[in-house]
Amino acid sequence: MSEEPDQPLKFRPDLRDKIWGGRRLGRMYRVGDSQRRIGEAWLIEDSVVVSGGALDGLPLSEIVRRDPAGVLGTLGQAAGCEASPNGAAAICRFPLLIKLLDAADALSVQVHPDDAYARAREGQPFGKCEVWYVLEAEPGAQIIHGFKRRMSRDTLRQVIAEGRLADALETVPVKPGDVVLNTPGTVHALGAGMLVYELQQFSDLTYRLYDWGRLENGRPRALHIDQSIEVADLTPFERHTIEPVVLSDAGVKRACIAATRHFAGEILTIVSASAQQTTGASFHTLTALRGEGSVVHGAGRLMPLVAGESLVIPASLGAYQIVAASRPFVIARAYVPDLMEDIARPLLARGVSAEAIAQLGGDGDRSDLRRLLATT
Repeated sequence: MSEEPDQPLKFRPDLRDKIWGGRRLGRMYRVGDSQRRIGEAWLIEDSVVVSGGALDGLPLSEIVRRDPAGVLGTLGQAAGCEASPNGAAAICRFPLLIKLLDAADALSVQVHPDDAYARAREGQPFGKCEVWYVLEAEPGAQIIHGFKRRMSRDTLRQVIAEGRLADALETVPVKPGDVVLNTPGTVHALGAGMLVYELQQFSDLTYRLYDWGRLENGRPRALHIDQSIEVADLTPFERHTIEPVVLSDAGVKRACIAATRHFAGEILTIVSASAQQTTGASFHTLTALRGEGSVVHGAGRLMPLVAGESLVIPASLGAYQIVAASRPFVIARAYVPDLMEDIARPLLARGVSAEAIAQLGGDGDRSDLRRLLATT
């Protein structure tokens, strides 16, 4: 068996029950137990296993270990590989985590650290930057996203001790198609009644500030007050959602939804067929959100893809084509970008304003793109 994957890799989702989970994911993945509260479907990350083909049953981590350059590409390796001690070979992980989240109830109020804090304080390689793309939202759905006003860390500790945290948090109404970027340090929570596509760094480092007084197995879930106060971004957001940059290309409408140094995300609406390419710089992940179609590669080799399924296109694969079998065929795509060459320069060449590009990286100075564009 070849060490190198020569085709897209399809994975079995890892379905995880959550206290706040709902029934949507159980229906999507045809789970027999209709009473399960499945909150998360982990679609692409190190531990998910291949479904079908010569590599069936292998976890993504093993495929990356065998051929990090071929799977991850140069940018993917820079994001996912770290030197190991004593001069041994680098340890490589798949650097992204792709999920679907079904929030029947509100999630805890939480915050994630950045890479530096994760390494220094948790001994983990990655912090957590994440973006939400809202797929479904019931009337009145909202999120928590940052604070209403600037405060000091001492004031935040006092607000928490006095039980006034909820009053200090900013709530934002959301609807299908909204995009929310949680840069490290953002205090945030999904509200009830939403189905969300989440793209993030490969990290599950989560510090809880507040959990609505819920009990799990008869006991409150752990809170992480000290760590949360240390890493929280205390500056209020001027804008809470990203305005996607929408481009029409042959066979596809492409909406750029977010771009940071960690990942770029797009929503592709395939009209007929769309030619795509990996150049060796980064893998592509594809998650079908609506409809069905196929990915065609090599000498006409075809891999079907339906809503809820995900693929990794190895960085070394080269040309491939996405073909719609039903319309609309909507796919979320993610990769590790070179922000200048993959995002800023091509969008500027298409006539997109610098401000519209900068806000793809988040609000104000939180945006990697804004800092990059300011130096050019």
